[in-house]
Amino acid sequence: MYDLCCLRQIMLDVKRIEEALKQETSLTLNEALCLCQNEKGHTDPSSLARELSISPSRMTRILDSLHNQECISRTQTGEDRRTVTITMTKKGVEVLKKLHALSLDLPEYVITLAKESEKNT
Repeated sequence: MYDLCCLRQIMLDVKRIEEALKQETSLTLNEALCLCQNEKGHTDPSSLARELSISPSRMTRILDSLHNQECISRTQTGEDRRTVTITMTKKGVEVLKKLHALSLDLPEYVITLAKESEKNT
């Protein structure tokens, strides 16, 4: 069990991390996470939305932004125009490399949670 009062600190830490991320890469946290998930093989919007626990409409806005920033391309697959594959562009790959190289000042509990999550996946 967690103390509900700790939730506020977690929210503030996530906001601080996102601000640092935006300053370094011009991406929001969700945009960065979307690129990371795409790198792991999630190439369709539905899969990305499920993996990030984001609504399909929110995922569309994130993908629109990444497309406008020229980080991804969208390709229709098959005859169904609704079926789209998301692919990182050259710029997207460069941004992803920058994300991997970032050194953000993360609270110790976030690092511990990330390591535990990596072990489980």
